[in-house]
Amino acid sequence: MDHLDEALVRLAPTGPEFRGGLSNHGPMVAEALLRLGAEDLVPDWVTGYLPDLDAQPPAQGRITHWREALGDMRRLGAWTRHFQERLAEAAWRDVLAEWWPRLTPGLAAGATHGVIRTAHAVRSLADRETAPRRTELGHALAYWAAGYAELPGRPRTCGSRTLREAVERMPLLDRPPSGLIVRHLGSLGDLPDFPGAVSALRPPRDVPADLSDLIAAFTGLFLTHGRHAPIGFIHAVTAPAAVSSILTELPPATWRPTYDALWQVGAALYSGYCHGGTVEPLPHGDPPAPGDLAGLAAETGEAHAIKMTEAVLRRHAADPDPVYLHAAHRAVELLRP
Repeated sequence: MDHLDEALVRLAPTGPEFRGGLSNHGPMVAEALLRLGAEDLVPDWVTGYLPDLDAQPPAQGRITHWREALGDMRRLGAWTRHFQERLAEAAWRDVLAEWWPRLTPGLAAGATHGVIRTAHAVRSLADRETAPRRTELGHALAYWAAGYAELPGRPRTCGSRTLREAVERMPLLDRPPSGLIVRHLGSLGDLPDFPGAVSALRPPRDVPADLSDLIAAFTGLFLTHGRHAPIGFIHAVTAPAAVSSILTELPPATWRPTYDALWQVGAALYSGYCHGGTVEPLPHGDPPAPGDLAGLAAETGEAHAIKMTEAVLRRHAADPDPVYLHAAHRAVELLRP
């Protein structure tokens, strides 16, 4: 059993949230540390993280009418049972193909941690199929289903604006961020122009390429707008980056609605977290090297710094734009304990 499987076994009895709604980053960080080349740090990191977590709730009842049970965290135990049973009777790719389109409209679940955790689990299974990794996929899908949260409007791009134009014309909440991300985003109902601004983006011409552009755009916005609210802006990067890493594992028919939902949630994070910030220029100069950044992130032990660094270093490997390295460096600087 490798360090990732061992970590997943240790984390399996824990719930997806703790302290009244904070997301459990354990499985995601363990997989990200492996990708950063810091697998040896996983056991000690998990040992330090476990005392903070709550136990997995018991399975009470069954999911019989799945639409009615979406977004009901009281049904988390039943959702977990449902997905563990489905994964025991069907191939994990078949379960993923069945449920991904059902869950995509609620991609904001757990402040995007539902979809991010699912992507980490899928990536690990695509590398090597083991029982702990299948179990983790079940936990991830259950969290996404139980936390399912739709944003105002329909996540459908049907306009003519470029990505830059669409971002520049997004309406902004006129209040400082407060509380949990998913609750703060609930305030977007006070922006009647938000749904139309989301739809005004032009449809994707090539989903993988347009998804890469989306990641690059929100990485830049993290650097220019995100210093005062780094966690909110980080999720606008890590959610599309996580999905991009598993896109080929998803049925092509799901790509377009997934892109649209990722744009909607990224736009929501931008609209919700800009207030009170100072716009900065993009960093100049040479950023640290990828290997140095991976080490710095791992040394922080901070979940978001580790996940952000892994995400942008993966994008940098495909597109060597220094903005990704600057973003990793900024995340480490801002989130280092």
